[in-house]
Amino acid sequence: MPAYKLYYFNGRGRAEISRLILAAAGVKYEDVRINDWPRTKSDAPIGQLPYIEIDGQKLPQSLSIARFLAREYNLAGKNNLEAAKADAIVDTCIDLMTGFYQKVFLVTDLGAKEVALKKFLADDAVKGLENVENLAKQFGTKGFSVGKCLTWADLFIHEITFSLMNYQGDLLDNFQVLRQIRDAVESNENIAEYLKNRPVTPF
Repeated sequence: MPAYKLYYFNGRGRAEISRLILAAAGVKYEDVRINDWPRTKSDAPIGQLPYIEIDGQKLPQSLSIARFLAREYNLAGKNNLEAAKADAIVDTCIDLMTGFYQKVFLVTDLGAKEVALKKFLADDAVKGLENVENLAKQFGTKGFSVGKCLTWADLFIHEITFSLMNYQGDLLDNFQVLRQIRDAVESNENIAEYLKNRPVTPF
């Protein structure tokens, strides 16, 4: 089995989907959490995080890493069409989180950020989650967003909803399909163990 070292800041962020994939697959790896980024930035292939070392070879870009791991450990879908469907769901999740980053995270004034967050949760988040759920209804079965078994799309859904529900706990009350997917992810023994023990960080 390859030796993996995953490099990222001490947070979930763009590395968490890869951590979840590795956890689901039961793969051991070194979770390197960077605290001295200016000093170690030159070690990164393109000067940014995350990146992964695979037997010493460095691969950057969060989605490239996650997609590689998903394919490597049979979490990308059962065939090329399922893989494309999983990619479509992941891209739709990214659209949602990009909107959050641009409309809320980058706002520096605390008062304006509070207003932006409230508007985002009421409008953009609902529409984005509707889009994700609609795809899951078309592509998947109960508890799975694509096909009949766990894919990295399910893990991505779990992670973005986890992040958003930190701001509004009842955000998924009207999204039965997404709640079923979250329940299925958390019923996976490897994932349950990982979630129980992962470091608590703001992001």
